Amino acid sequence: MLLTIFCCLAALLCGTATAGKGDYAPLWEKGADDVVSTVAISHDGSLVAAGAGLTVSLLDREGDILWETAVGSRISDVAISPEGSRIGVAADKLYLFDGDGNLLWAEKTTYIYRGVALSSEGISIAAACDNGALFVFDQDKNILWDYDMGTDGYGVAISENGRRIALGCDNHGVYYLNSGEGESWSYGTGNCVKGIALTPDGRFVAAGSLDRCVYLSTAEGEHLWKYPTTEAVLATALTEEAREVLAASGRTIYVLDQSGAERQKITLGGRVESIAVTPDGSFLAAGGGDGDRSIHLLTKDAALLERMNPVEPAVNETDLPEENVTVPAAPAGESADTAAEVNARAGGEEVSLFSTISGWLENILSLLFKPQADFIA
Repeated sequence: MLLTIFCCLAALLCGTATAGKGDYAPLWEKGADDVVSTVAISHDGSLVAAGAGLTVSLLDREGDILWETAVGSRISDVAISPEGSRIGVAADKLYLFDGDGNLLWAEKTTYIYRGVALSSEGISIAAACDNGALFVFDQDKNILWDYDMGTDGYGVAISENGRRIALGCDNHGVYYLNSGEGESWSYGTGNCVKGIALTPDGRFVAAGSLDRCVYLSTAEGEHLWKYPTTEAVLATALTEEAREVLAASGRTIYVLDQSGAERQKITLGGRVESIAVTPDGSFLAAGGGDGDRSIHLLTKDAALLERMNPVEPAVNETDLPEENVTVPAAPAGESADTAAEVNARAGGEEVSLFSTISGWLENILSLLFKPQADFIA
């Protein structure tokens, strides 16, 4: 056991190569006036929705703002339907917009909406609330189904066909539900679960907990693995078949493969508040917090990168530990045209050595324990 712990600690201290062929690279970033608390992306990567403060924005693949509007309170979450025809916003009300920014409806209650997710064409809109309720609406604001979770819901995800829902909750729980039926299974983590993601077909679930771990499970409730990070995990994202599992922790976006092995680390200039990825893994959107306050779009499309950011290639530093593509803060309102220059700069403060080592030790110990499969809400 001691040898296992020593080997894990050695691997973390030595670091890994984090840049290589097929990695995500920054395409553009757009400065915001507030923390970018949430982002979402259409399945083809042509549209990015973002929430910063009271403002929801829709941007195209080039980083141009198509429209933006203010809602009645700070935005907790945004969602976009797979084809981009509907945008949902969770705040003091649940808002539904069409692709042109027209408000279709808003649902006001006595509680606050924490999370929102949309199925294809926005036919089903799942919403998690701070009173423990989970609602599923149709496009006309009719309640199709509701469920009392008994605890505050945060992250919510829905399958493309609207039949499967995953939810992360304040009571440390990860829940998998069948729409219209109820809970299929649940398990407990070591802290509040704010990050949740489903593959489009609902076959895999990724959860991110404030316990500094990322969890991957199947639709049948089989726990595949958990991966320790150095800070609380605020958001997760999944590509098809869970070929990539992404997690936002501190200033870092972890890109893992289906087995839980690290592929890449991406560092922003501030805390990563939210992430979203296309099913094929071509595009990755991220929202930055204090120290960054930007909407970011990254891609693996080399031709698109060359066309939009025609700059000299950076020196290959893949042999240096913890060095990777760093996307520092951009001033509010920065245009996509200047993103290449900004992206070339090194950026951000480093987490203190004591904090980092403490986090590593804590996470190594956490790996000795499995998720609480017998979790009871």
